[in-house]
Amino acid sequence: MRLLRFTGFSLLEYLRSGRVAIEIIAVLSVYAIFFRRPMNAEYFFSVCGIFTPAITLYTMASFIGLGDRPQGYVLLSRGVGRAIYLLGLFLAAVVIVAGAYGLACLLVAFSNRPTDLEIVGWLLGTLPLLLNIGLLASLMLMLSPLVFPTSWRLFVLGMIALAFSSNFIGGQLLEALPEAVRALLRALQALLGGPLVPAFYGFQLAVTRDYSTPTAFANLLAQASLLLSLLGLSIYAFARRDLIFSSQ
Repeated sequence: MRLLRFTGFSLLEYLRSGRVAIEIIAVLSVYAIFFRRPMNAEYFFSVCGIFTPAITLYTMASFIGLGDRPQGYVLLSRGVGRAIYLLGLFLAAVVIVAGAYGLACLLVAFSNRPTDLEIVGWLLGTLPLLLNIGLLASLMLMLSPLVFPTSWRLFVLGMIALAFSSNFIGGQLLEALPEAVRALLRALQALLGGPLVPAFYGFQLAVTRDYSTPTAFANLLAQASLLLSLLGLSIYAFARRDLIFSSQ
């Protein structure tokens, strides 16, 4: 009940601050630009698969800003607890992003519904999208000043950059490296890129909505497991460090 109350309090504070206007304007803009033309289900989920992570970046950053304030000491001292504090911010952000996605779905459903998209297909495409929203929000929460100190944030961001290094390290630059370094780089890319696979396959699953293979259900399980792991790591790190708010 404390978690639900604090989540509701965070949502009310977000709505009262007027920040939700950005999500509403973004949904209406995406609808006007991308969803007023004839389209199929694959196009709809492709656009939503790009739009929802983009809006998650803004929304989660806004909630982190709301939580990363000296006023948070008051809530924590009232017995909210650090785990509930983090989870409340996370759930409130996910609710806002899911609401923005739901608004886009309603606009499309009542004005320009894809002919090849039924209710069941809509739900099957929505599930991996919502899990991806949770994954990105939990990663941002873990990398916030509330949870990780600067050194650890830089370390994690460096690992993510290394996982994507194949996109900008290639050709002559890669050939110029010694063979041992190239082998080590490929091994690190494979190792660090593994946790990113569920998110990318989740996007593909949302677009295709093909659940005919066990891989699809295995990926949903991988997305959910990674989400719980990121949240658990965030709560553990937050519980073991002193609170230092950025505005102090």
